[in-house]
Amino acid sequence: MTPPPSSLSPPQSWERLLRTPHPRDHVVQLYTDEQFLGRAVAHFLGAGLRDGGAAVIIGTPAHVRVICDRLDTAGVEVPKAVRRGQLVIADAEQCLARFMKDGLPDRAAFLATVLPILETIRAEGYRNIRLFGEMVNLLWDHNLEATVQLEEMWNEVLADQGVSLLCAYRIDPFDVRAHRGVLHQISRCHSHLVPVDDYDRLDRAVERALGDTFGQDAPELRQLIATRYPVATSMPASEAALFAVRKLSPSIADTLLERTRHHYRAG
Repeated sequence: MTPPPSSLSPPQSWERLLRTPHPRDHVVQLYTDEQFLGRAVAHFLGAGLRDGGAAVIIGTPAHVRVICDRLDTAGVEVPKAVRRGQLVIADAEQCLARFMKDGLPDRAAFLATVLPILETIRAEGYRNIRLFGEMVNLLWDHNLEATVQLEEMWNEVLADQGVSLLCAYRIDPFDVRAHRGVLHQISRCHSHLVPVDDYDRLDRAVERALGDTFGQDAPELRQLIATRYPVATSMPASEAALFAVRKLSPSIADTLLERTRHHYRAG
């Protein structure tokens, strides 16, 4: 159902989304703050671990430390979870090295890297598995083609194995260059997009930016644009409005994004 023109519809919070993902969900989180990354990943994995499921972290050593500290704060005994095969931790760069060939991911080598991890976990009796991976974050800024191919390979694994995956990209959600290309390509590979920490703040910022850009006609125009240019990836309605305006007019979208940045940072 299209939201009413008078306001942006309340989005599902990222906390709820990451706490209760569905099998085969493929969520992408944007971040610039390492603490937001740690909170979100620990929220996603911790909820599954506490419910008796299993988790996989494929990350950089620095981020693994942040995530494990957050898990510990959330009541997950990380060393015990690792010993009983409930939590598997792998190095993102080492995993990439196993399946990257001539600058692109090799499908057979990728599956040979990922599937044994899932098989080992299931051999320990765990059925519900959540994964966090940031191999794509090591690729996207210099090899977008490889990034998109890797995301598509992950989608094959999710469809076949019935697991859920959270990816993270260090991308400023208000960066004009990102909105002109990479963000749209990345989002198409995912079921959900988490663009910022504070959804309510984003809603207010976008609504004010729309008013700055379109004046008193902003609510009606937003409704028409969103209807004509829908987005397939689930995201806050305010973020979807930014995506939709870009399909209408890139130059107007740049202005709208800059105004949104201003209002979001002003609080």
